[in-house]
Amino acid sequence: MTRRLLRVVLAEFDVEEGAAVALGRLLRDEGVEVVYAGRLDTVEQLVRTVEQEDPDILGVLRGASEPEGLAETLPGVLLFAVGNGPSGFDNAFESQEEAANWVSGVRSHTVETPSDRVR
Repeated sequence: MTRRLLRVVLAEFDVEEGAAVALGRLLRDEGVEVVYAGRLDTVEQLVRTVEQEDPDILGVLRGASEPEGLAETLPGVLLFAVGNGPSGFDNAFESQEEAANWVSGVRSHTVETPSDRVR
């Protein structure tokens, strides 16, 4: 069995609750399955959420700070961040539209990838 939709978990880190809702709607309209995790305050909370939800991609909307060491803790998950200022993320975007365009590009490469749940 293959998963038809790309699964993205969106979490907020050091931003107000609800900041990821607009991005989630953009991604949903592009045919992406979105899991909105809300505001998470620690790297451990992000890791537990990813373990429970089994996403293809984790998106973090960040404020002045960002979760340190997240990429090393989740080596099998694609990550992106949205926020102003410098970022340690490989895929860092200043606007939600840029992030949605990047996810749409990734989507074309992973649509036929089986879920970890069936491997």
